[in-house]
Amino acid sequence: MKTVSAISSLIVGAAVLLAPAAASPLSPVPANPARAASGSWSWPLPPVPEVVRSFDAPAERWLSGHRGVDLAGSPGDTVSAPAAGIVSFVGRIVDRPVIVIDHGSGLLTSFEPVRSTLGVGAIVGIGDEIGMIATGAHCDARCLHWGMRLDGEYIDPLLTIRDTRPSILLPLG
Repeated sequence: MKTVSAISSLIVGAAVLLAPAAASPLSPVPANPARAASGSWSWPLPPVPEVVRSFDAPAERWLSGHRGVDLAGSPGDTVSAPAAGIVSFVGRIVDRPVIVIDHGSGLLTSFEPVRSTLGVGAIVGIGDEIGMIATGAHCDARCLHWGMRLDGEYIDPLLTIRDTRPSILLPLG
């Protein structure tokens, strides 16, 4: 199983690879004021939503856990793309509307329940509106579920937003 530092390194690497060139269609002016400190990812709900339920990786792929984070939100709240990418899925899964963005380098984000008018293949930039919170699933009428997969493995989406590196004390002078 990948360690948190290895996953963090992969995310940083993916963010570097995804950093758009100045003339790229994936480099719009950021509309989301809640951008990450690094400038590469933003919160999908501005400005900085409360985390209602944290990521809880299962001990084994088939065991229970919480494969994402739940952010406080209400039906009708606007959901924004946390980073540039291409919409790879829009539709219903079981009882809820879902949208998935492919950020390249094996990194996918999913949001539910989200009602969206975007279609598969739509290019989105950081901070672009991708839909609105709807109802359904375990977040019914109170939150947005934000999932993230790297090469098919669920990882904590907050690794893209929060700096989880250890503090390093340096000597004075």
